Amino acid sequence: MQIEREAGPEIILASRSPRRQELLRKIVTRFRVVPSQVDEENFWEQDPVRFAIHAAEAKARDVAEKFPRALVLGADTLVCLGKEILGKPKDRLDARQMIKKLSGQRHRVITAVALYKKDEDRLLSDYEISHVRFKPLTDEEIESYLAAGEFADKAGSYAIQKVGDAFVEKLEGDYDNVVGLPVKRVKRLLAEFLSQEHSATITDIAFPNDWGVATIDKAVTFVPGTIVGDKVRIRIVRKKKKHFFGRVINFTSRSPFRVEPECPHFGECGGCAFQNLAYSKQLELKENYLLRTLKRIGKIEATGLEKEPIIPSPDIYFYRNKMEFAFGGEGRRVFLGLRQRTSPLAKGERSTVELKKCPIFSPAFEEIFPFVASFANETGLPAYDPDRREGYFRNLVLREGKASGDILAILVTKSGRKPEVWRLAETLERRFSLLKSFWWVETDRVSDVVDFSAKKLISGKKFIEDSMGGFRFRIYPESFFQPNPRAAEILYSKIAAEAKARGSRKVLGLYCGPGSIEIFLSRTVDEVVGVDSEPTNITTAVENCRANGIPNCRFIEGRVELVLKKDDFRSFDLVVLDPPRAGISAKGLKHIISLNIPAIFYVSCNPAALARDLSLFAQQGYRLQKLSIFDFFPHTPHLESLAIIARD
Repeated sequence: MQIEREAGPEIILASRSPRRQELLRKIVTRFRVVPSQVDEENFWEQDPVRFAIHAAEAKARDVAEKFPRALVLGADTLVCLGKEILGKPKDRLDARQMIKKLSGQRHRVITAVALYKKDEDRLLSDYEISHVRFKPLTDEEIESYLAAGEFADKAGSYAIQKVGDAFVEKLEGDYDNVVGLPVKRVKRLLAEFLSQEHSATITDIAFPNDWGVATIDKAVTFVPGTIVGDKVRIRIVRKKKKHFFGRVINFTSRSPFRVEPECPHFGECGGCAFQNLAYSKQLELKENYLLRTLKRIGKIEATGLEKEPIIPSPDIYFYRNKMEFAFGGEGRRVFLGLRQRTSPLAKGERSTVELKKCPIFSPAFEEIFPFVASFANETGLPAYDPDRREGYFRNLVLREGKASGDILAILVTKSGRKPEVWRLAETLERRFSLLKSFWWVETDRVSDVVDFSAKKLISGKKFIEDSMGGFRFRIYPESFFQPNPRAAEILYSKIAAEAKARGSRKVLGLYCGPGSIEIFLSRTVDEVVGVDSEPTNITTAVENCRANGIPNCRFIEGRVELVLKKDDFRSFDLVVLDPPRAGISAKGLKHIISLNIPAIFYVSCNPAALARDLSLFAQQGYRLQKLSIFDFFPHTPHLESLAIIARD
């Protein structure tokens, strides 16, 4: 697609760069060039992406002052080595220093683009990131390049189309972006800016995401940043075969279900999605989502089904007992927070939002964070960047016994360096009496998932304890323990009561974790056997039974598929399933059905997996009799459910 000037407003490129002009001609047949007078030296933004966006928007606004009816395109390209921004060189000496820094290194090229029309006061901006790795360069190669004078007026002192294979070992991403203008992204932005506006009413939420849902031209349209009841003006950003994505231009009216978020970081932080939605409406939407999913995937109708209204969480704030916080960095400063909220409308890196409080976790957060951040900064070591796979400080995992208030802390770093972590533990123990256990984990895994295989106890006990239903439970660094224990107590008590009402005597608990459900059942049945593949879970389950004086529970370590194939459990009268989020494997399902046990209690946190598995059970003669829904995760799209199925 090429955009003709007659099809819309005059287009002005706010740049004198011949490279940008050449690239823009690929998609725009006619445009005027009016360089902006913005001086980028006046910008003090340290984050490279925000710097580039700020500069691009400033350039577009500057030119639009003179041409208010035109559509002005501003752009800014940065070369970044880590968090250091390498701009245009001042002279040959400056260029030499930049090229030497880039030699043998992988760096980012960021181009931000801004479209602005002053008479409508409409601004649309976005950015593209490419990664370039330079070969190790000799002094002779660098001096030969500088002698040609190609470095002037180039971000990072080079133009990729000039240095080519002589300098570049590898390019990941958009080549045009490195040249100076991401043509494909500009094309999408122009199409969006010039597209027709639509009025829309948000009627639903797209679970398990948090996007508002509307209907445009009979197509389901996802609108991030909205909630049920909002009335908005949008532009279609992206079209798929069966659905669209829309961006909000403005709100015609705000939803009556909107509330003021408790957290000052809401909207930026990815920890919560629904804090601006009334809790009663959250519950209604979650229940409807589960029932719709059961019907759509499992062909299960709610009509005639014994179903209770969704059970709310006893606490809607400070309910979580575990959080995995991430380290982030800005310049030389290291801080703690959570990963930034993502959007399908914008391409982004996994940046970290600095947090001052976390209302879904614990007030203890506010006391511990400053000391950990101060320690990290004193070492001079940087935060880990998961996109560049560089840096040192990765995560701080905090676990809290909600009944006791005791805290277990885990500092997660890359391996190799040996800062005085014991000093941090000593400071925290002195300042914060509830810290009972401090661990250090070193891991070089690429992903953000914390790997506990190389953990060291630095100070305190190996575990903390929590209690539910009068039982004590030990919590180790890698132990699975329901994140909302007060809500879990309601679910586990419900399971025990239902088992008692059925007269169950022998219960098989599959995917048992640390044995929480099995321990609750021990009061009402004769025998409970738990199975789990994680050795730590089995060890903890045995310890939990011993700590509570429970004689009628035993636990088997192994994959469910292998244990059921080897051992005979056909004399049992109840199976309790609490599988991982993905649900039960085909082999596992086959072995469970072959036991021919009359009743199955299925605990699930994933409505789609639950619907799929219930449909397979139904094909083998099991019928869904009762469904209970629990909100373990206020302000998020997640929920927990208990499905009771039995042979007809």
